[in-house]
Amino acid sequence: MKHKNLLLVSIFLIFCSQNSHSQDLARIKHFGKNKGHLKMFVHLPPDVQKNVPIPVVVVLHGCLQCAESVASQTGWNKLADEYGFYVVYPQQRIINNPMRCFKWYKRRNIYKNRGENQSIKHMVDYLKSNYAIDSSKIFITGLSAGAAMSVIMMANYPETFNAGAIFAGAPYKVATSSIPAMMAFFGWRIKTPEKWGSYVRSQNTSYFGTYPRMIIYQGNNDWIVNKRNGVELMKQWTNVHGISTIPSERIEAFLNNRDIERSVYRDTSGKDVVIFYKVNNLSHALLVDPGNCKYQGGKTGIFSKDKNYFSSLYTAYDLGLIKPPAISGNTSILPNEAGLNYAVPLSDSSTYEWSIPAGCTMVKNDKGNEITVKWNARSGCINVTETDSNQCQKNYQTLFVEVQKK
Repeated sequence: MKHKNLLLVSIFLIFCSQNSHSQDLARIKHFGKNKGHLKMFVHLPPDVQKNVPIPVVVVLHGCLQCAESVASQTGWNKLADEYGFYVVYPQQRIINNPMRCFKWYKRRNIYKNRGENQSIKHMVDYLKSNYAIDSSKIFITGLSAGAAMSVIMMANYPETFNAGAIFAGAPYKVATSSIPAMMAFFGWRIKTPEKWGSYVRSQNTSYFGTYPRMIIYQGNNDWIVNKRNGVELMKQWTNVHGISTIPSERIEAFLNNRDIERSVYRDTSGKDVVIFYKVNNLSHALLVDPGNCKYQGGKTGIFSKDKNYFSSLYTAYDLGLIKPPAISGNTSILPNEAGLNYAVPLSDSSTYEWSIPAGCTMVKNDKGNEITVKWNARSGCINVTETDSNQCQKNYQTLFVEVQKK
């Protein structure tokens, strides 16, 4: 057993340097009660105006990771520096778990105001007390064990978090001990939406406010967390929000990426409250797009894969941290309607590549940033990629155009 633990520690050290200075992370040693015995690191963006409240993103690493490695792989610090928000990195200790996993499957960490979830909540409270924080824009995200712990935080403290993004996670209370946790890994923990939702509501019986929005990423080839967990998580949080498990909108090839399917679930006011990304040809990993261009980011590693998709950037769009580049034009049209105009901002040094559904016809303007379309009889999507003079690409959000029934 001693040799096994030494091996696990050695593996961890390969992937996780103890020197966090390269990622500009500051260690906060005294942030309040720390019943979970976690470490706290913070990235503070430069040039933040004093006393101007800004958002916060809490980023939870997966097993065999730490604050530095997840900061490097996700690229959250790059976004924080450019757009101005704080990033908090809770870190598990080897003494708690030799593989550095957050213990999302232990009762003392699952229930509100206990164990690791209480420690993470106190990290957020510390920032509120010591920095100018926009309390309406506190977000959380994580991978694997960090994803499962993120769900716990959203379930236990809905008044604290605006939204969360879960990469290869699982529903709240999917397991309260080791055996059910193994069953969850294999996708064997299946319940009704109502049962899943009741687990969340039971933690906040006197809470009648809005629950956090949920963003789910699940690889269809994940050999550690079975893809069924993404479906169960969607069932839980659509129920928490009181909406159907049938998506309001489904884009089969988001951003023209055939591996990424994006389903949106809206509430009665039309707000996107659950977004579910199913990703083909992805195992247990984040999606990244390494490079030096503005819209690229993240680094490949054992838990991150180059999919030409900077998932932290698109998560920032979905969270509402950053306004996404958008295509303007009508999204509700009649069958076979003609003379439909769609456009993006013009840059003289850029070229534009548009795509529209089969059966539609398109005419571009001279500059390329505008098109006129005669539609067909079916709903579909419009995509456009802008390439600048440095050959850097900017993908505009896929525009779903819905054909109304007569």
